[in-house]
Amino acid sequence: MSSRAMPPEPTPVTECQVKDHLTQLLSSHLELAENLIDQDVPLSAYGIDSVTSTWLAARLGERCGVTIDRSLLLNRPSVAEVAQDVVATLAAPAQPVGSAPSVGSAPSTTRSVTA
Repeated sequence: MSSRAMPPEPTPVTECQVKDHLTQLLSSHLELAENLIDQDVPLSAYGIDSVTSTWLAARLGERCGVTIDRSLLLNRPSVAEVAQDVVATLAAPAQPVGSAPSVGSAPSTTRSVTA
């Protein structure tokens, strides 16, 4: 019997944390005070384009531990709705990637947020 300790469960990311982080990213990118970014206003109102959405998706995904499709940021109207989608994806069970894992390794998993 092995006495190895199990790693702690990751702390779930909340909608509030995702909204706050995305607001911080937008604030930094737009050089705009955070309190001037309305989390219910369409991202398009802030001039978010495909290049910016790629950057935002990568940074937010790194922070939340999930792959975010940039089209989510282009197709979802607001910070609040992006946060809902990210949290819902994190709450869902991860899906195996590929048809067969390598021998001697655990199946790899991925979580992706798409529009």
